[in-house]
Amino acid sequence: MKVSSLVSLALLGLGALVSNTEAFSPARLICLVNRERVRYGLRPLVLSRDLNDIAQEHSTMQARYNSLTHDRYDHAPMNREASRRGMQYQSLGENVARGQRSEEEVMNVWMNSAVHRANILNRDYTHMGAGLDPRGNFWTQAFARVRGNIDYSRVPICP
Repeated sequence: MKVSSLVSLALLGLGALVSNTEAFSPARLICLVNRERVRYGLRPLVLSRDLNDIAQEHSTMQARYNSLTHDRYDHAPMNREASRRGMQYQSLGENVARGQRSEEEVMNVWMNSAVHRANILNRDYTHMGAGLDPRGNFWTQAFARVRGNIDYSRVPICP
């Protein structure tokens, strides 16, 4: 009886992690970022599929090694990965976090940290991507200033 109860509790815990991943949305996170940027008089960021992929790979690597880090143990550095994908960028940045259970919670942590807030509110960045791995809730935001013109009238700003 005790064993089956423990197994049930373990499965419930895993279900919570899986449901967190299913609910994760890079679009929701950039919505929260853009709300903060507009509040500070800055232009919104464009969601980048390439940066989403880079951020997701980094979150997955952090979970694999169970280590919150900006280092990349088993994949190329962010600048090399962005170049490999053909991104024409001028600058890159990154925020990482661990343990938060929602986009709102991780944004609150980042906005209450001067270093992370500086990345979110960096006026030079034009694009962003995000990743989450539920094994420990490893979050990554990847930022870039991408060369080229942006039609900001077409960039959605969330309510």
